[in-house]
Amino acid sequence: MKLSLYIFILFIPLFVASCGDPNEYRVEPVFAEYVKRFETEAAKRGKDYKLQTEGLIIEFAKLKNDQAGLCHYENPIRIEIDSVYWKKISVVAGADYMKENLIFHEMGHGILGRKHINSTLENGDWKSMMCGGDKVDNRPWNINYRRERRNYYVDELFTESTSAPLYTTTELLVDTSNFTQRLWLTFNTGSKSDTGWELGTNSNYTAEIDNSQLKFSSKFTSSYGILLAVQNDYINIKSDFSFEMEIDAKTTANTDQYGMVFAVNTKDTTEYFKINREQNMYPGNSKWYSYYTQLKKATINKTGKNKLKVVKIAGIIYYFINNVYVYQTEVELFGYGNNFGFIVPAEATVWIDNLKIGTKSSSNTTLKTISIKDITFSIVKMKDNNESISDK
Repeated sequence: MKLSLYIFILFIPLFVASCGDPNEYRVEPVFAEYVKRFETEAAKRGKDYKLQTEGLIIEFAKLKNDQAGLCHYENPIRIEIDSVYWKKISVVAGADYMKENLIFHEMGHGILGRKHINSTLENGDWKSMMCGGDKVDNRPWNINYRRERRNYYVDELFTESTSAPLYTTTELLVDTSNFTQRLWLTFNTGSKSDTGWELGTNSNYTAEIDNSQLKFSSKFTSSYGILLAVQNDYINIKSDFSFEMEIDAKTTANTDQYGMVFAVNTKDTTEYFKINREQNMYPGNSKWYSYYTQLKKATINKTGKNKLKVVKIAGIIYYFINNVYVYQTEVELFGYGNNFGFIVPAEATVWIDNLKIGTKSSSNTTLKTISIKDITFSIVKMKDNNESISDK
């Protein structure tokens, strides 16, 4: 009698599952656009899906274990999207890319039968948007899913054998040497003409010259960008430029991120290039949810100075660490601007040396000499874009 009861209970879920409509299409309105895009991208690659008749369920849920999405291999495929995570990413720049990436990833599981793949490309980018599951070296799942990279990741989603794009090579394929130095701060003296920044101590920070370096000790409880603004007639972020500095830092944790920042203006979005003592680099933009991606770079010194450099050419930023080219990505700053500086973590101290800014030179260009009166100093609170992308 007990055995008969056990068998009866065991078959209940099978019976319920078999009663469902395998062609049911129930997709929350906010997800419908991304399903449509998936079908369109599939069609471009010779794959025909008509999910409104074939069946698909995508619904909000409260997921556990920091999961952003979850695919259930039912009939039809049912996908859950964490409502808290979706709401959190909806208010930042790049939200549409992040949402598409998430939905495409889960549909990659359910519709394409793709499993997680956690290998990387030559430059350190994740090979596929299908990365996820068990972490590799505790690396977050942040993907630089934008523009040119978006095209590659969608190609790879539908065709796993897609070749790596040219931009993923570690070989520098452009000439970054044709720049004329316009500003050079050596910090050998306490003169503003040599420091650029105002020195002194107040309730928020201390700025001083220490062993021919600018020493900035922050008392702030969050990260700040310490910026110089150079008049637009001299240097402009909208044009091509080079920007470099030597930077050292004393932080409360090896995971604290510090580095370079440049901006259109101090009230708008900022572009950053950060590193930490764990030899990770983080390119990103302050208005995005998080850094674009985390990259392990052996060229980063775990202790002491690191020379960081960015070169912008035709809308692409090329990144260098200790004179070694390490990465490239598209810039997100589109307006006229002239702010350059460094990032100091909360309650940390950084040392800056040999800060240089250059512009492209040509036979038709008359370069003006930058005077210290043309430089202004500002401090801007930075959003700590350290959130990692939730698990998928």
